[in-house]
Amino acid sequence: MRPPLLLLAVSSAVLLSGCDVGQTAGSGRYHGVVEIQEVHVGSKVGGRVAETPVAEGTVLKAGDVLVRFEVPELEAARAEGEVRLKIAEADLARARNGARPEEIAAARAAVESARSRAAMMRAGARPEEIAAARADLDAAAAELKVAEEDLVRNERLLAERVSTRAELDAARAARDRAKGRHAAERARVDLLLAGNRKEDVDGAEAEVRRREAEEALLLAGTRAEEVAAAAARVEGARAALRTVDVDLAEAVVRAPEPAVLEVLSVRKGDVVAPGAPVARLHRTGDLWVKVFVPETEIGKVRLGQAAEATVDSFPGRTFTGTVSWIAVQAEFTPRNVQSADERRHQVFAVKVVVADPEGVFKSGMAAEVALGAR
Repeated sequence: MRPPLLLLAVSSAVLLSGCDVGQTAGSGRYHGVVEIQEVHVGSKVGGRVAETPVAEGTVLKAGDVLVRFEVPELEAARAEGEVRLKIAEADLARARNGARPEEIAAARAAVESARSRAAMMRAGARPEEIAAARADLDAAAAELKVAEEDLVRNERLLAERVSTRAELDAARAARDRAKGRHAAERARVDLLLAGNRKEDVDGAEAEVRRREAEEALLLAGTRAEEVAAAAARVEGARAALRTVDVDLAEAVVRAPEPAVLEVLSVRKGDVVAPGAPVARLHRTGDLWVKVFVPETEIGKVRLGQAAEATVDSFPGRTFTGTVSWIAVQAEFTPRNVQSADERRHQVFAVKVVVADPEGVFKSGMAAEVALGAR
């Protein structure tokens, strides 16, 4: 989870205490103020504030919730991401498992059917079919012979004025029908004897090859490239889901470390822009006393030097510390620093880190620091 947005700032104040800045309180003793590191926290996603479970002044532990946002769009995006991931995983499983046994069996049956049809096309008509067609042809020939004889008889009878013109026309029509049937049966016999056309045989054989190729493709399984592509789609879906999860985590602003909630700048119902700070915290474990050492005494100070601090709020108590920083540039420099009397007013800021397990120190508190011997 990405941490909430941290905007660091330092609160500082200069306490003059009715005397000149940098004026010593005795040999090796210096005035100063307590400073505590501030942290401004916010969210990268923002939104409408749903909850603010802590109050200002609360002592926080790392991870304590400060603000929750309403993020229905992100919740919907996560649900959609889960569906996309399931689909991608199903596609990957199908690619890895290959064809089902039922699909392979169907492909084999299709191959056998195509082979049978191709064999029939190559073999042509069966002998029984040819024999039946020849019998039909013989029957048609007999009918034609009878019809022709009947026509001849009706022509003779008409000439002898025994038959009528209508009977002759009927006989002629019967002869014509018999002739047509005979021709059709002859053509059928010729077609059966000639067999199937070459184009039909070639088409049937091509169908066999196509069905065999489909069966081989199923038996070979999914190509390695397709499996890799399916696996990549799964990883892409997971990455998209992780992105949504990161944004959902940003919808809850938490304390990044032990701190005190100094200011909570939003309330339930507020709409907060992404990146806008929602609270100011004081880091309880990151405080120091900033004192001002005159130029004439800065040579007595070094990094890591031991020190003792006191505050007016707890008279008689001392707190151990260490010099952690010495300014490289003077402050409060007067216009004329040539005389020895004026040079003592040119001071350098010094930070003394102080341990405060009991939470005694507050930002802006007046303090006095005594530096130990070098």
